[in-house]
Amino acid sequence: MTISQELALFVHDIRYDKLPAEVVDKVKAMLLHGIFIGLSSSTEEDAVLAGNLAIAMNDNNIGNAHVFSNSNTTNRLNAAYANSVLIHMRGQDDSYRMLTHPGCCILPAIFAESENCTISGKRFIEALAGSYEVHCRLSKDIVPSVQNQGFRSSALFGIFGPAVGSALIQNLNKKQIANALSLAVSFASGNLQTSHEGTKEMTFQEAISTQNGMMAARIAKLDVQGASECFEGPAGFFRIFAGIENNTLNGSFSNQTIFRPSSVINKLGIEWELHDVTMKIYSGAGFVQPVIEGCAQLANEFSIDPSKIAAINIQMNEWETVYPSPKFPRPDWGGTDEWKNAHFAASAIINRGYKSTGRRLSYGDRSEFQELPEVQQLTKLVHVTKSDRVQYGPYIEIVLNDGQVHSIEMTGDEFKWDFETEKNRIRSVYSALPFNTKNAEAIVDIVENLENLKNIDYLISLMVGH
Repeated sequence: MTISQELALFVHDIRYDKLPAEVVDKVKAMLLHGIFIGLSSSTEEDAVLAGNLAIAMNDNNIGNAHVFSNSNTTNRLNAAYANSVLIHMRGQDDSYRMLTHPGCCILPAIFAESENCTISGKRFIEALAGSYEVHCRLSKDIVPSVQNQGFRSSALFGIFGPAVGSALIQNLNKKQIANALSLAVSFASGNLQTSHEGTKEMTFQEAISTQNGMMAARIAKLDVQGASECFEGPAGFFRIFAGIENNTLNGSFSNQTIFRPSSVINKLGIEWELHDVTMKIYSGAGFVQPVIEGCAQLANEFSIDPSKIAAINIQMNEWETVYPSPKFPRPDWGGTDEWKNAHFAASAIINRGYKSTGRRLSYGDRSEFQELPEVQQLTKLVHVTKSDRVQYGPYIEIVLNDGQVHSIEMTGDEFKWDFETEKNRIRSVYSALPFNTKNAEAIVDIVENLENLKNIDYLISLMVGH
């Protein structure tokens, strides 16, 4: 069988009762994160814009779903579009392999397809598990190659989870699911120039991928045949979008040079890649999350006075120092603007932490950003060097004027949260939610016991009740 056929067989046969408990737990954690990160952003300018656009494009022929930012309804595709923008726009959604964000595509698609369709909690979990796993397996080894080819990985891979989730909720058969994946390859898009220049397309790329994935499933439902070797063929996804020739990668996080297409389906359903999805609790790139926590931990543990700091030295994976890729680094990278490691390190030390509901990481208009003078001063002492360290596993040392050195070594696993950790950490965004704590805790309880829910519409009603 081809890769698309193998993946289709896997997701078609997913059953809640056969899922490992730790997979169910991780799925719930990712779901809760996406819900609250999105809802805590509901009054942001871009959320209002996307919500209004979705309503203006309303068409009832395919059924309606809620826009979470304003509680209005529109057709399923447009609701998914608006809700994808909502979850992604603060740069605080989940992350896989640093440069993809599966949740902002998968959750809106599955919510939109499920509403008013009497979808049980168990079926919802099955759809989430299949969608996340396909996204992770397809992107695991080739994200750097895709970035070096000039495509934005998050948008490009973001189409596959919605295609799978939409197909599962609509009960497509194995052949139709394989066709949905094939069609998704043809509809995939998203170039890297927006990341290179720091413009605003990045806010909306994933939303378009979400819609395109749902469309791929709907077309496949009509028994439209897609190319069976859509991934591994001579003009397939791996060669065209990742530049892979003769199994040779075009980039790597860890000096990997060889890619075997069969690795995508190796131990499928036995080893789950979705466990490596990380959560972003601060509005910023995934790689700055451990920088924030490591610096804050040192500042608090040793009561560090910022005025007595001589240097802040941070060793990071090379890809975390030249966003969005070594081949297409942002001009003047290495300064102290809000996207860069120096800003977050200095802020975390001065403030003994970083607010989860703090200033939004913008995808455009960064010229308006005004750094606090004390933070700006400290950023000048931050020295970031590239190394072979694992992703999200920086080594941080703070050198004081008297010669003392305080250091911490992050492992890279600190943000791969299970549900219990997510439940505790996500409370930091409660103050930005459009409803009270009682309602928030009710949503947490529903997600924690999602397998017992008879109809996902009840969870949606709690989310849009505001």
